[in-house]
Amino acid sequence: MILTVVVAVLIVIFLIFAAFIAWAFVASRYNAPVTADEVHMVMTSDLWRIRLCRHTAKKGPGHPVFMCHGFMSNQWNFAIPPGECMADLLAEQGYDCWLIDLRGARSSIPPFGRSVNEPTVDDYLLKDIPAAIEYIRKITGFDKVHWVGHSMGGMLLYAYDAAFGPKHLASSTTLGSPIGFEGVEFHRPGFLLVLRRVSRHLFRAVQRILIGILVKFHPEVQFIPINWKNMNRKIDTRALFGTLEAPPVAVAEALASAAETGKWRVKNDTVEVFDHLRNLRVPLFAIFGAGDPFVPFKTIQGLFDGIPIKDKKLLILSKENGHAADYSHVDLAMGSEIGAEVVPPIIEWFQAHLIGPRSDSSEDEKESPARAKPKKPAARKRAAKQRNRIS
Repeated sequence: MILTVVVAVLIVIFLIFAAFIAWAFVASRYNAPVTADEVHMVMTSDLWRIRLCRHTAKKGPGHPVFMCHGFMSNQWNFAIPPGECMADLLAEQGYDCWLIDLRGARSSIPPFGRSVNEPTVDDYLLKDIPAAIEYIRKITGFDKVHWVGHSMGGMLLYAYDAAFGPKHLASSTTLGSPIGFEGVEFHRPGFLLVLRRVSRHLFRAVQRILIGILVKFHPEVQFIPINWKNMNRKIDTRALFGTLEAPPVAVAEALASAAETGKWRVKNDTVEVFDHLRNLRVPLFAIFGAGDPFVPFKTIQGLFDGIPIKDKKLLILSKENGHAADYSHVDLAMGSEIGAEVVPPIIEWFQAHLIGPRSDSSEDEKESPARAKPKKPAARKRAAKQRNRIS
C-alpha cells in the first residue's frame, strides 16, 4: 500500500515537472517579430553577413547611435518591449539607432565552410564592429556615431578605443560594463560551458527551460543577474528567450578567463583592455547598478577614478541616489523605469557631445545599388524567413 502511494506521488511529480518543461519550451519557442523600422545585412571583410536593425529617428537631425548588445544576447537587448525599449525611447527623441547582432547570433550568416560556433572576441572587435560603423557612416552621412553598449557591448567599446581610437566616435555610454573585476566573486559556469561545447542546439533547449523557470519563479541566478522587481512587466518568457543566444565557445571562455584573472587580452593578445583604460580617449559615460554582482558597488568609484580621461561621467542607479531601485545587470537595459532614469541622462550626454552635420554622401539622400536598405514590409518578410530558417 505504502509503495503504491509512493509510486503514485512520484508519477504525479514527474507529470507536473514534465508539464512545466513543456510549457517553458512552448512559451519561449517563437521569437517576437522584428520591430525595427529597417533591417540591414552588412558584409564584413571576411565575408560574414551580420544584421543591423535600425530604429529611425522620429524627429530632429537623427544623429546615429551604434548599440552593441551584451554577452549571450542580440539586438533585442535594446528592443524589448516595443515602444518602451531603449532604442524606441531614443528614436522618439530624435536619435537614429542601429542595433547590431554580432556574428554567431542566429541572424548571422557565415561564409561557405565557416560555422556560427567559431567566432572569437577578435572577430567581433576587428571585423564586425568596424564593418557596422563604416556602414552606418555611409548610410547616414554622419562622420561619427554615439556608442551605447550593455555589458560586453561596453567592454568592446574599451577594446575598440584601444584598437582603433576614437576617430569615428562622438561619445560612448556603457551600461554595467566592467572596468575591471576587482572584488567580483565569479564562479565559472562549468556545466553550461561543457553543454555549449557539446551542442549548440542542446544549449538552446536548456536555455528555454531555464528561462521558463526564471520568469515563473524569479530566482536570483548569477549568470542572469536580474532585479525582477525592477524589470519591465511586459517582458515575458518569449521576449526574454528571444534576447538570448548560444554564445560562441571561444567568446565564453575568453570572458570567463577575464573574470577569473582580471586580465582581458584582445587583438591577438597584444592589448590588455583594462590596462588600456588608463589611455582611454573616447568620452565615457559609465552607468552601473548598485545591485550588479559583476561590478561590486564598493569598487565602482575607485575603478572609475582610475581612468585618467577628463571627459567622463559616472552614474550609479540606486535607491540611495533617488532611483526606483538598486539596479542589477540585465534591468539596466530592460528596467521599468529606464525611460525616466536611464535614457534622459544618456541624451544629456549625447547633447554635450554633438556630432557635426552630415556629409553630402549620405545614402539616405539618394538611391544606390550598394544601399541595401529594404523597406519595412520587405524587412519584416526577410526577418520572418530568417526565423523559419534558424529556429
